[in-house]
Amino acid sequence: MGLIQTVPIVDVAPFLTGDPQGAQDVVRQVGRACETIGFLVLTGHGIDPALQSRTFQICREFFDLPEEEKLRYHGVPGTYLGYNPLGSERVAYSRGEKTPPDLNANFSIGRIAIDERDPYYTSKSGRQVFTPNVWPERPIHFRSIFTEYYQALERLAKTVLEMFALALQLPRDYFADKNTKGMDVLRVLDYPALATPPLPGQFRSGPHTDYVILTLVLSDGPGLQVQTAQGEWEDVPYQPGCIQINIGDMMAQWTNDRWVSTLHRVIAPTGSADARQRRRMSLAFFLTCNYDVVLAPLATCCSPANPPRYAPITAGEYCFARVSRQFSREGDVTDDIRERVARQ
Repeated sequence: MGLIQTVPIVDVAPFLTGDPQGAQDVVRQVGRACETIGFLVLTGHGIDPALQSRTFQICREFFDLPEEEKLRYHGVPGTYLGYNPLGSERVAYSRGEKTPPDLNANFSIGRIAIDERDPYYTSKSGRQVFTPNVWPERPIHFRSIFTEYYQALERLAKTVLEMFALALQLPRDYFADKNTKGMDVLRVLDYPALATPPLPGQFRSGPHTDYVILTLVLSDGPGLQVQTAQGEWEDVPYQPGCIQINIGDMMAQWTNDRWVSTLHRVIAPTGSADARQRRRMSLAFFLTCNYDVVLAPLATCCSPANPPRYAPITAGEYCFARVSRQFSREGDVTDDIRERVARQ
């Protein structure tokens, strides 16, 4: 059987409801997708559409605030959380590729459930990893709605991890203790309308792989693309309310590349002025490990003919080395970049 050329759409409702036969079929589809293209699209995931709608609306209200107000939440020392303005990142830099700045602004929060009495969070390493979240004063309900959505995605991501474990013929809860205090992040990315075409080689988000275990993405329109095994780019299927999933480098390392962490990107509209006027927004939840978990290939994914391809490294060391490379140097956000944006 050949490789998947199209990202599969999987209805995971049977797994969530506990239908034994249906759950087995879901696990089989998920495992095959992870082995071949590293992407799938979830329907029947149980996230309330009304919550999705409220979250998009409150995020649009935030990004429509004056830039000087949003910049109050940018540049918090020692963290990439909070607000990052248009052009402040070049995500392809994480792969050592030089590109023009990405055409998005974004806002991120990290882990919410932090116990200040727990040495895991308050130790030197813990304070480096778990910096305080930055919350805007406006819109007034931003924090409550964004937190509710974070918690919903956290629950779904851990359920997907159970599917992953079963697909790898591991106990259902195999990964559970590796994410009890993960460095998880929820990020909203605003891709504004463009007044002029993008620069050569410029994307809304440049080609990259994610550094994490898995990523859950909710978008309000198409634009996400994945690179196939043949090196071609194809659109990831989009349905309103669906959750697009890709596995990240941490999972690829655990499986010794049995599962693939695939290059993906968000293209910038290059056609007519009408096409360039289409604003896009996405909500991405990045599920990671506890910072002290050692990433090393699973014994079940190695053999004498396929020895371990990766040296052990802690999740914290790995993630920060990758993240630090995606941010542009100060001053890279030029007037020319800003002039390419036309706020609606």
